[in-house]
Amino acid sequence: MRMHIVIAGLTGLLASAGGALSAPPPGLIDRVLANGLAVTIAPDTSLPIVSTRVWYHVGAANETKDTRGFAHLFEHLMFSGTPTHEKGAWEAHHHRFGGIENAHTSWDETTYESDIPPAGIHDVLAMEADRMVNLRLDEAALENEKKIVTEELRATIENDPYDRMLVAALKSLCGDHPYAVTPLGTKEDIAAATLDQARAFYARYYRPRNAHLVIVGPVDGPATLAEVERAFGAIRAAGETPPDVPSLWGWRFPERIALKEDLPPAEVAVLVYPLPPPDSEDDVALSLMEEILGSSQVDPFREDLVRKRRQALEAGIQVLSLRRGGVLCFYSAVLPYRREAGQFDVMNETMRTLERKEWLTDARLAGAKRKMLRAIELQRYRAADLADALAKERWWRGDAALAFTRADRLAAISRADVARVFDRYVTNAKPVAVYIQPEKVPVMLQLFGWLLPLVMR
Repeated sequence: MRMHIVIAGLTGLLASAGGALSAPPPGLIDRVLANGLAVTIAPDTSLPIVSTRVWYHVGAANETKDTRGFAHLFEHLMFSGTPTHEKGAWEAHHHRFGGIENAHTSWDETTYESDIPPAGIHDVLAMEADRMVNLRLDEAALENEKKIVTEELRATIENDPYDRMLVAALKSLCGDHPYAVTPLGTKEDIAAATLDQARAFYARYYRPRNAHLVIVGPVDGPATLAEVERAFGAIRAAGETPPDVPSLWGWRFPERIALKEDLPPAEVAVLVYPLPPPDSEDDVALSLMEEILGSSQVDPFREDLVRKRRQALEAGIQVLSLRRGGVLCFYSAVLPYRREAGQFDVMNETMRTLERKEWLTDARLAGAKRKMLRAIELQRYRAADLADALAKERWWRGDAALAFTRADRLAAISRADVARVFDRYVTNAKPVAVYIQPEKVPVMLQLFGWLLPLVMR
């Protein structure tokens, strides 16, 4: 993916100097233009930078069999230039103003980012509107970007066994669900892409009705809205809206998945628990639960399995959150001498320990809230963070203004709320059991690996 490494400093007082974002500011503008383009403008004269985000609501999960990998391919193609703005003009404009530009692809959206001083915002809007409808798509541009994307795939998935394992696990877990494919696509997908297919994909999805424009920073709200209407308003409301992706919550998953990969000589067992979409009423409580379990100083799952009982080399918790649901994963890694059933037995013992909720103390709840509230408070001081939050809240939860009320909703969550969602989505749920074995195991490790726990005691 296109990635510009940025080192940014942030000064200012945090939560102790004022309350967290708790209500939409008076000048917030949240409109939908006649052609379907959603526009959110959050003026703030205290910020030095204007952050602009264009979220196209099409990602890997919206691709069809003949357009696999196209969302990621267009993340690159959108910088091919137009008849008005030659290739490289976008980057040159940001370089001239000392700005930052970036783009990335996910399962649910493809996003284009700009952070620039106020004097540069006018051309940013002009270029974003221009490439929404006038993108130069020819054989030369397509072949060039296909080579770049293919090289990305070679440098990541092809040469990283862990990435290959994750791709295989996702495909096996999700089956026919649109989330079974990864945003990167495959070399075969990219090689098969034709110019006619690319043009059709662009005409279908890169249109106002599938886009959300967010502007945050020292701008005049009404004047900026008028400028947006001049730049984007004349674009026809053509194209299609992708069909919505089914929820992962309630999807029929397999009971067990067995995989082999060229990993170091360790076997990995994973318990996978499906989670509801982020517009669920349990979303905030689940986020707090995930923070306590997986992001606190002491991971209770690892603490019990690795440090106290010495039943794994490593263990932990990972969460994948997407627009139409997510998964909570508990994993452990051991040397390949233990039987699969035995490894899941010791994991289940630890899960029963977690069910007692000794990890859910007032102190840990308060600490997790402070950390999450601090992250929300940082949006006061960095336009980019607030722009990302506004775009995500509108697309994932249906209302951009929810970015301003999340702190209050988080503060209202109690220990009982966290205990309730843990019981609903973990204790009373049936996980998918995933077991991953290495393709090759040294003979001596197979014969004598069982001695290691005795040595470690």
